[in-house]
Amino acid sequence: MNENIETVLKLRRWVSIAHHIPGRIRLKYKLGILAHFIKFSRKEMEQTVQKIPALKHYKLNTVTGSLVIEYDVDQIKPQQIEALFSESEHEAKQAYYALSNSLDIDGANL
Repeated sequence: MNENIETVLKLRRWVSIAHHIPGRIRLKYKLGILAHFIKFSRKEMEQTVQKIPALKHYKLNTVTGSLVIEYDVDQIKPQQIEALFSESEHEAKQAYYALSNSLDIDGANL
């Protein structure tokens, strides 16, 4: 498994779904995740997100510890999002690969 996939799967452990309706998800994150973000510049993260057209908009609120993501339900199945943040490592890996395939993203480039 490449390093980027491992990073995504590791970071998801610090995140939980607060609210989810198809096309919009609010994630709550634990402060411990911030230590992992030190490795990435904000510009680098912005550029990565912009490469995924299915992600329409996102808003990070550091005061409330939440992240709202709006996505295209024609390109991303809500079930895949749910599985990505499930407690099952196996389900999360499968969801990651399914999302990468459906969005035509090479896991090595994330």
